[in-house]
Amino acid sequence: MSINSKTALALLLGSALVAGTAHTAERGFYIGGSAGQTTVKIDDLDIDEDDTAWKGYVGYTFLPWLAIEGGYTDLGRASDNFLGTDVHLDVTAWQAFLVGIVPLGPVDLFAKAGGASLDAELDAGAFGTEHDSDEYFAYGAGLAYNFGRWAVRAEYEAYDVDDIDDLYVVSAGLTYHFGGKKAKPVPVVTPAPAPAPAPAPKPVPVAPAKCADGDGDGVCDTADQCPDTPAGARVDAAGCDCNYNMQLQFALNSAQLHPSDYAKLDVILPVLKNPKLGAVGGEVSGYTDSTGTAEYNLALSQRRAQAVADYYRSKGVNLDNRFIVKGYGEADPIASNDTKEGREQNRRVVLRRTDCGTR
Repeated sequence: MSINSKTALALLLGSALVAGTAHTAERGFYIGGSAGQTTVKIDDLDIDEDDTAWKGYVGYTFLPWLAIEGGYTDLGRASDNFLGTDVHLDVTAWQAFLVGIVPLGPVDLFAKAGGASLDAELDAGAFGTEHDSDEYFAYGAGLAYNFGRWAVRAEYEAYDVDDIDDLYVVSAGLTYHFGGKKAKPVPVVTPAPAPAPAPAPKPVPVAPAKCADGDGDGVCDTADQCPDTPAGARVDAAGCDCNYNMQLQFALNSAQLHPSDYAKLDVILPVLKNPKLGAVGGEVSGYTDSTGTAEYNLALSQRRAQAVADYYRSKGVNLDNRFIVKGYGEADPIASNDTKEGREQNRRVVLRRTDCGTR
């Protein structure tokens, strides 16, 4: 490997690491396999031949723009005739890489550098057999097209072996990500038109002197569909809180609900399933911190809000005609984006009721 090649690789990997800070990808494990073509060139033995190669690999994305990867590659066999004798070279490799990632829409560009433990066997017939196992510098670059948890990947890998003039593999294959969809900028989802305003609730009836009112909200127990409303809360005719507001927090660049969120969402599930409360409606609003581009954050906030709507749909509740599900990106922060704690507060979804009006 020449000095210029090493310099170019260092610049490519460095650019991936720097540019990656402006993009985010979900953390987690991935596996993959690919097949391609090995090129081997040894001038001293007049070997210059291609053969089929295959590889398997596993990796872990532990930072939004950085991963580690290891795998096994069978580089196949190169053969030639030297002084009337058939010469065969078989090479396999165990390898480990540091991988820098630059997401560009659904496509990821990546560069990697690391080491490989090569096992090479040269069978020169009457001249004897040589076996060599040693560690060498390895490097590569490529691109991956993501669709859901899967990605189609094409890449180039080369090995800096002293006794071999050229040894590289060009391959293509499939990768599967266990951590959910690979984070990437996605088209902005236009929210559905807001539903027509629900009829204004009737004024809260004054409980008669002998009316039982267990929660003290001014609605008789016989009509109260939300019997645990705090005393003094603004309620509708069914005794349900007009100012209901719930907030869920999200991890960096994630639209995945945490198990603790399910418990919070389940609290109002009986209200949403109650056929007598079909007019209860409002808005599910998604937000992000200021990390990343405004366009990407708008799409991420929409996915966060949609995650809440999808959870209720899985429980048999369709919010489409009752709640607006909308992402606002990095707008309306509730804390400073200059601190880690502030950014954590801004990564949120707010579910609030809006159908009670201003009375």
